[in-house]
Amino acid sequence: MKNWRTHCPAFMKRLWCQLAISYTLLAFCALTVLILLLYGMDDYKDFHATLNLDSVGEQVASERLTLAQGIRDGGNTEWLEKARDNIAKKLLNLEHGSGTSIYRITSSSRPEVYVQILDKNGELLLSDPAMLPERAATQFAAQAASSAAGSNIRKLGDNGPIWVDMPIPDDGNESIGRVRVLYVAEFSLWVQLQSLLAFLRFVWAPMFICSVPIGIACGFVASRYVTRQLRKMNAVTESWRQGNFEARIALPDDDVLIRHSQHLNDMAQDLEMFLRLKQGLAVSDERNRMARELHDTVKQKLFALGLQLATAKTKPAVMEAAREHILEAEAITREAQHDLTEIITQLRPAGTGDLPFYDRMTTLADDFRRRFGVRIDFDRTAPIQPAAQTEHHVLRIVQEALMNAVRHGKASHIVITGSIEQDAATLTIADNGTGFDTSKQTDGFGITSMRGRMRDVPRGTFALESTAGEGTRIRLAWKNDTCPK
Repeated sequence: MKNWRTHCPAFMKRLWCQLAISYTLLAFCALTVLILLLYGMDDYKDFHATLNLDSVGEQVASERLTLAQGIRDGGNTEWLEKARDNIAKKLLNLEHGSGTSIYRITSSSRPEVYVQILDKNGELLLSDPAMLPERAATQFAAQAASSAAGSNIRKLGDNGPIWVDMPIPDDGNESIGRVRVLYVAEFSLWVQLQSLLAFLRFVWAPMFICSVPIGIACGFVASRYVTRQLRKMNAVTESWRQGNFEARIALPDDDVLIRHSQHLNDMAQDLEMFLRLKQGLAVSDERNRMARELHDTVKQKLFALGLQLATAKTKPAVMEAAREHILEAEAITREAQHDLTEIITQLRPAGTGDLPFYDRMTTLADDFRRRFGVRIDFDRTAPIQPAAQTEHHVLRIVQEALMNAVRHGKASHIVITGSIEQDAATLTIADNGTGFDTSKQTDGFGITSMRGRMRDVPRGTFALESTAGEGTRIRLAWKNDTCPK
């Protein structure tokens, strides 16, 4: 059973064929349920239309001549039994309607008929059955006690049995006896269902033939809709394969396709973020390699050149002839070494290498102290060590914050505080600079860049507080997902 698809024809493996088969079976089941409901409701109505006093009374009255003949013959059992059988047969197969729309009471019930025939003196001539069930005997006794001389046909309760007490006249219309009938018929869902299932055995073939075109049409339409949506998804995923992750799948109205499309869009966003991270790491590795190459080649050669010039200064003969040029070359060499050091520092990505996070910030702070003469203090309340990518962004933000504090805020004292609050690491940079009114001044490129970098950090937040004349305070927070060093 598991490998039935491998043995079926090729066309049955196509989506439209499988949907057509499914919709055909669904249509067949729907038609079956519809027929059961419609015929069931019709039979329920016909049951109550058939079970009426007039129809029951007519069936009993149609046998009065036979009953009269049996009573006149001195209680002829043959005639009485014939009349009894005819009454029972007619009531057990009570019908309603005509032509092809005849309804029989046995389609919805299993009726019971109890008959008693009495002479004019009230003596029992025949009882069917001879020993009435307790419930029927109780009904006969109660109704016989309240019977009148004429014909009496009534229902015993709203949905109860029908009681018939009818006189039997002779040729001169004089009563020579009575016939009493208790007719019990109750609507049964189980009997009704059996009747409908028996009917379905004769119509299942036409129903299935009607279901086939419905299933094919629905399967074709559904497959066209699904394949159209899948083609749209394929077009977008093809653009992703070619490197364009800006395209997104338009969400359809279908619940399943909505979830699938949303998952694909989320996957594309994750892939785009991963590729950007990978590209950033590749650029970082390349810049690090270039920095090492410059440090190991050009800078070393400039250092060697400086040593040669310093050696030349110790030789008086040479110095007398080219003192001015040698001193100038030495100055140019020092400047080149300084400029090359700056280039290597800028090329080397922040947050890379083997130094801990606070050591890198210390190196950054020392550079600012040397270049600008500003006082920078650290308050290390917690040993923070972010992930490599997070460390890169945080150090760049700290570098930009220090530059803004010195260049724009004219700060002379800066305090950097690091702490860990639950699962979040925080870093605060506070200065005593001139500050500014945040409600009036729009964010410059530096602040915009800092906000953008924190958005790329897991659960990163950026908060800036500043008051004119009271300095500026920047608070960074991100997910603390690494072990402290």
